[in-house]
Amino acid sequence: MPVGRFGPESSPVWENRAVERGRASTTAIGTALMRAAHTRLDRPVLIEDPWGDRLGFANEREATQARAAAPDLDANLRAHPSYGTVILRARYTEDRLAEAVQRGVRQYVIVGAGLDSFALRRPAFADELEIFEVDHPSTQELKTDRLEACGIPMPAGLHLVPADLSETGLDDALAGSPFDGERPAFFSWLGVTPYLTREANLATLTAIAVCAPAGSEVVFSYLDQGVLDSDATEDPIQQARAQVASLGEPWVSGFYPERLHSELRRTGLALVENIGPEQLEARYCAARSDGLRPTPGSHLARAEVRA
Repeated sequence: MPVGRFGPESSPVWENRAVERGRASTTAIGTALMRAAHTRLDRPVLIEDPWGDRLGFANEREATQARAAAPDLDANLRAHPSYGTVILRARYTEDRLAEAVQRGVRQYVIVGAGLDSFALRRPAFADELEIFEVDHPSTQELKTDRLEACGIPMPAGLHLVPADLSETGLDDALAGSPFDGERPAFFSWLGVTPYLTREANLATLTAIAVCAPAGSEVVFSYLDQGVLDSDATEDPIQQARAQVASLGEPWVSGFYPERLHSELRRTGLALVENIGPEQLEARYCAARSDGLRPTPGSHLARAEVRA
């Protein structure tokens, strides 16, 4: 396992991140609204997550609708090129988390948690989990404000870890929390890596290997760098890229799927599963008639901390 601290000194790489100082991520709000729309409208439901509606994002819904310049916000959310990937990555991750819990894992770290609602809707299998949400203070402030405004108490077993990861390494952020580095943990890191440089992504993956014992796991999403490099402007991935760039949150980098195994080994992780859009579709969408599909070029990786 690598040793040392992995933060800004080892790689000054978080400057291209989805959250700027003083504001919550627009994409975090959009993702919460997408999960709520899926819960209400898609059948069969892959993930029950109504919290994007329940937390009262009225102003954000109006702003999103105004940007779409169309009357039906739900239709626009479901037509977004990233919509299917947002739903499928959540389902895949929670399936893997449930398996980890069966093996005895009792710590769940959500890196770049955004407005994730797992601690609010806590499935039965997660009753004993300690949940750590690591994110920029602005996004966490929005979340706590909304919970308070809706009269919703902070869930038991939830630990908010505010951290600007441009200034603090993930391992250091967790060291200041009740996270127990001697006990196995499951990490999720969804919808974040495209907004960061390759160096930033590798530094965070290394930090996971540093702060968690062997056998701990991480699931993270990424984009195929080859697809990002394409100049086919009509591809769904390029359409989605243009949309997030218009919000001031551009995609910066991806990984080449065929090289991921060797890149992860250098971080102290071993690749367990590298699942592309075709595999995700076969696993979760084979019998669907509502058109829910992953975005071409979107991938999920599951890796394990090496001994």
